[in-house]
Amino acid sequence: MKTILHELPYLENWRWLSRRIRCAIEPDEPRLIEHYLAEGRYLVCCTETSPWTVALTSFRLLLDTACDRMLPWHWRSQCLDQAWRPLLDLRNLDRREDNQRWQPYALQLASCKLLPSISHEELMQGFEHE
Repeated sequence: MKTILHELPYLENWRWLSRRIRCAIEPDEPRLIEHYLAEGRYLVCCTETSPWTVALTSFRLLLDTACDRMLPWHWRSQCLDQAWRPLLDLRNLDRREDNQRWQPYALQLASCKLLPSISHEELMQGFEHE
């Protein structure tokens, strides 16, 4: 039986970590991803948060961040390299229920192509009067 903790502070911390990842606030700190995933495991373990929701949210965050060309290439690569971890959680959760809901997400990950990040010069281009 799970120990039921007041969920809000832990959920808020997990969400704050997700914003730091999605916005690449600390792109030179790859441990941030591990911290985020560990906080998700803690939410599942110690609160009533759905394990499927945590795994799917984590997977989407990492894949969406990896595909965001506005973010630094090395950060996007880190996120793509770690996206298999919540996908594995989805697969393991599906096996318990004898489902295959995780397979479309596996296909998304397998077919993800990282386009080059937009360079600083491209970001600065605009109209001549700006």
